[in-house]
Amino acid sequence: GKLARFCFVPECQLISQEAAGSLRRWGQMGYRTVVREARREFPVPPRELWDALANTDHLDRWIRMPHVAFGSPTVTAAAFYREATAGMGGFLRLRWREYPFEWVRDEQYSVVRLFQAGPWNIFHGGVEIRGDEKTSWLRVFAELTPRTAIGWLLARTMVPKGIRDVLAYCDRFVSLRRSGLDIRLPPPPRVTPVDGACLDEFRAALRREGSREPLVARFARHLTTGSDAEVLRMQPFGLADAWGTDRSELLRVFIQAERQGVLYHTWEVMCPNCRVATTRATSLDGVPERFHCDGCGIAYDTDLERGVELRYSVHARLRAARDEVYCIGGPANTPHVWAQHYLLSGTERVFSLALPDEAFRVRVLRLNHTCPLEPEVAATGEAMFAYRPDGWFQMRQVFRPGPVTVRLRNEAPHVVVAVLEQVRTDPRAITAAQVMRLPEFREVARLEDRPEDDEGSGPTATRASA
Repeated sequence: GKLARFCFVPECQLISQEAAGSLRRWGQMGYRTVVREARREFPVPPRELWDALANTDHLDRWIRMPHVAFGSPTVTAAAFYREATAGMGGFLRLRWREYPFEWVRDEQYSVVRLFQAGPWNIFHGGVEIRGDEKTSWLRVFAELTPRTAIGWLLARTMVPKGIRDVLAYCDRFVSLRRSGLDIRLPPPPRVTPVDGACLDEFRAALRREGSREPLVARFARHLTTGSDAEVLRMQPFGLADAWGTDRSELLRVFIQAERQGVLYHTWEVMCPNCRVATTRATSLDGVPERFHCDGCGIAYDTDLERGVELRYSVHARLRAARDEVYCIGGPANTPHVWAQHYLLSGTERVFSLALPDEAFRVRVLRLNHTCPLEPEVAATGEAMFAYRPDGWFQMRQVFRPGPVTVRLRNEAPHVVVAVLEQVRTDPRAITAAQVMRLPEFREVARLEDRPEDDEGSGPTATRASA
């Protein structure tokens, strides 16, 4: 009964026949799945709680999960996954297949991991959020199927602890909201240290150049308390929006910071299809004319007007932040994707969400077939999409802005991962064409003697091979 319930839970379909066979095999050996859940109420709107929990990379850092090495996507007729490896406690090496997260924005997400080595066989977990304008009701759940007796003993401790850690993270998030501090996410328990003398010198330089003290203090706090990921590849406009400050003013602070040698800029080459960074360079000369996106399996010509984005990272002389990945597939990694679902052949998913008055589309990962979903006042609150071997059956679908029920059906003889995403580009992005019009940036970008640390851990240019 436990196995049947797991295989057909509404939050996440069973990923592959291989996973089904593994569940049956280990279930017959007598290692029962450790299943736990918790439900709590929090005095914040669902959107705010979602923004905190959807950043699964930050959440995993906060609860002290190990960092992970991910491989390129593996796609077969029966499955779609990435190979992943991580170490735990210095003695345990884990290797698993990570299947795509499933989610509906502001409501729920879940993930399945099929272990190839280690004391466990399969993990399935996630969150569900419901609520109103002032209150969120959260459900956190986790199911871990052991491979060995030791794995069963560890699971009985680790699964409840993991759920408690997620709830503690939410408690900390709420307390920060109530405190009035302009810190968006709870800082992780451990961050790489900052050189205090270098930071003081930098703050003094900003004041001399006329930067407002509140902005100087906020910027310094971010560089000091933010996670390593939050101080690497920063988006100036994204931070300006989060802090409620003027975009141009904060961009000039970033430029001044590079002039002082505490930050350095990079150029992120973004895939025009999935909108994920594929390669980076420290100069426009290092940007490739053509690049390949592993996620989409397609080579593209580089578009400086729209596809090359400016980012900033803290320099090692101020803070030696480590470029480590903890989670690659959570909703916050692709914020333009409002829903993502894994569809076995012959299966259907139905979900509801509120869509604003703007253009969306439904896309299949890797195969890249798309179908427009466009707003129309006279339309209904439902949209149906059927995927067939040659692509989407529908040429175009419309919806009435507001609550919309979406039905996705896979009629192809293979697995598909379908996403519902915004069409508009990232409003937080600063393109190469935009920023190179600023004289002060051009002055900094043309400096030949870029600050490097003694061990060579400063910026390096990379190229993608088409």
